[in-house]
Amino acid sequence: MGYRRKVRIRKIISQSTVDGPGNRFAIFLQGCNIRCLYCHNPETQAMEDAEAQEMTTEELIEAIRPCVPFLRGVTVSGGECMLQAEQLTELFRAVKALAAEMHHPLTCLLDSNGTIAFSRYPELMQACDGVMLDVKAWDETVYEQLTGAKTNSTVRENVRWLLEHDLLEEVRIVCLPGRVDVETILQNIAEIFDSIGKTSPIRLLRFRPHGVIGELENAPMPTDEQMAQLSELAARYGLQTTIR
Repeated sequence: MGYRRKVRIRKIISQSTVDGPGNRFAIFLQGCNIRCLYCHNPETQAMEDAEAQEMTTEELIEAIRPCVPFLRGVTVSGGECMLQAEQLTELFRAVKALAAEMHHPLTCLLDSNGTIAFSRYPELMQACDGVMLDVKAWDETVYEQLTGAKTNSTVRENVRWLLEHDLLEEVRIVCLPGRVDVETILQNIAEIFDSIGKTSPIRLLRFRPHGVIGELENAPMPTDEQMAQLSELAARYGLQTTIR
């Protein structure tokens, strides 16, 4: 094939039903540019790690090939997948070529923290079918407390840009009462949707301490009642939500 770019990978799940719609080949990349307090896979944060591996696009395609009949698509997550945007452009093009070869349509999705402007990578966006955007917080003070990053201005700009270009697969919000400003996120997302005249699904993710290290490792999960209240709040803003 001649696809020789290398991708730093932490793990692969050959069939996943929680990383986008349908059954998906999920690739988790090594390396992240923020440090979320509630990160459930902190082993992916370091840019280099002894347990990570490099695979060429061609090697990834050959790993995907036998799974194709059972897949709706491929999702690349992390870490932060956009740190390897140029490699992913080649990978997504190769996935589309594989789908055409096997006469089986495959969608290519990114699961991203939104800290890198998607508009800077038009070739990747052309090969991508959508982005699952993780909005950690809206208020910048809350965002810094949760992630260690000073600003989330690019994240907010990405919400608008992705929606305008029909690439916002869904907005994902980890719900942790008292730490995440979920209501502020929902209110501002709704205002953006109204201003553009388009919408996208909102997925409310219940905080789970599995894998979390540090001050939130013993934090309680939101109750069913709390999650239902957030869903009802989103509905009042005219947002379509699912809870996981």
